[in-house]
Amino acid sequence: MDRIKVGSYVLEIDENKTRQFYEKHHFITEDCDCDYCANYILACDTFSSEVKHLFNILGIDPRKEGEISEYMEMDDGTHLYGAFYHIVGKIIDGPQLQLLTNSEKGVSIPNCDEVEIDFNEKDLDLVPDDFPKPTVQFEIQLNIPWLLR
Repeated sequence: MDRIKVGSYVLEIDENKTRQFYEKHHFITEDCDCDYCANYILACDTFSSEVKHLFNILGIDPRKEGEISEYMEMDDGTHLYGAFYHIVGKIIDGPQLQLLTNSEKGVSIPNCDEVEIDFNEKDLDLVPDDFPKPTVQFEIQLNIPWLLR
């Protein structure tokens, strides 16, 4: 496992095992055909380069396996979404909730009002039966555009 720093978190992750799982897993929209999930899949291409980099270093394809929730439409027309995914690894150190901003060392998310992330290894939800262990849940909340017409 490799040790990485994400914001104030220090994680030990097995990026290769995580990536191998996501490569063979299906798209979120194969389990759910709602417009919110379909929009999320489209919006993954619009994520900032920093958010895309975060998913990449964790070995996650954001279009697969996760649990997606749309909370509300914002005043600017974007939609507030929450999602969680699973990675192979363990938490070495970190807070319960980390708000990433331009000034945060590690991973920063510019041009966003806020992107919230959390890593959890105690209260895991909806982990696929075939997901490798040890397992950490990665949670992210962000505003994304509505792309469905």
